[in-house]
Amino acid sequence: MRQISPKVRGCRHIHQSVITLWLKRCDLRTVQYMAGHKRISSTERYQVGYLEDLQESINRCHPLG
Repeated sequence: MRQISPKVRGCRHIHQSVITLWLKRCDLRTVQYMAGHKRISSTERYQVGYLEDLQESINRCHPLG
């Protein structure tokens, strides 16, 4: 993997990136199904990056910010 791209740390890194991308495009339940997670909490832990993007958008667009 590292020979292809030094930024990729392994298969797990790719897995996490794909789920994070899905969360940006789809709702939580759909991503849970696509990822094969039994519990919704397993999918929710990937929302951290998504929430950072949301906070950035709020800071940029909020009329009082």
